Amino acid sequence: MAFGPWAAFLVCAGLAEAIGAMAGFGAATVFTPLAMLFLDAKVAIAVVAVFHLFGTCSRLLFFGRHIHWRTWAQFGLTGVVCSFLGAHIAARLPSAAVEVLFGGFLLLYVAGDLLLPGRLRLPAAPLTLMGGGAISGVVAGLLGTGGAVRAVCLLAFGLPQPAYLGTSAALALIVDATRLPVYLAEGLIPPAMGPVLVSLAPVAFAGAWIGQRLVRRLSVAGFHRFVLILLALIGLKLAVTGWHRLLVPGG
Repeated sequence: MAFGPWAAFLVCAGLAEAIGAMAGFGAATVFTPLAMLFLDAKVAIAVVAVFHLFGTCSRLLFFGRHIHWRTWAQFGLTGVVCSFLGAHIAARLPSAAVEVLFGGFLLLYVAGDLLLPGRLRLPAAPLTLMGGGAISGVVAGLLGTGGAVRAVCLLAFGLPQPAYLGTSAALALIVDATRLPVYLAEGLIPPAMGPVLVSLAPVAFAGAWIGQRLVRRLSVAGFHRFVLILLALIGLKLAVTGWHRLLVPGG
């Protein structure tokens, strides 16, 4: 990757991690479609999985002592199994199909956020966590991001902000640790990406540090709307271009 695109790629990564640290999720949701502008869709998902693992570990440094372990166990049990299955499916799909699926996921996510702001409330029961873990795991393995589903489930339990952020990071860690070996075994990360992966580690830490500083000070309402617009535009682009590639191979 040339220096200019590499620098832009790292800037996108840092901004995405700052968003993730502030919201408890969203780093992969924001960074994956941006990474697809620089890399093949399946390679982008695998590379972002490495970055997300770095960012998750960074967030655990700041919020790890607040983890709610019972919630972590109930959600993570199904999340690990389903993440493994989703990653295997992703490795066998055409890149264009992954683009269409991810673009559609982003558009549905934005529509749900706009149409049901603060209205989606799930029961605070173990079944919510186990079902959410299954759905989040499949989405994370297949599309590289399951944080939105995880957030909806965790919010049902009214955890304090530090416990929510710490538990979310701990859950993301086990999902990343499950799907990443599958991506590596399937050869989705070319050896030439080694320098890029190494450079993502300090970027992830810096983004997490900035995010945890801002989360106590910043009103994120306007910022949240900006991110939704960005995700909608990127989702539309991925869905349209991926669909075109499916209909016109090589087009």
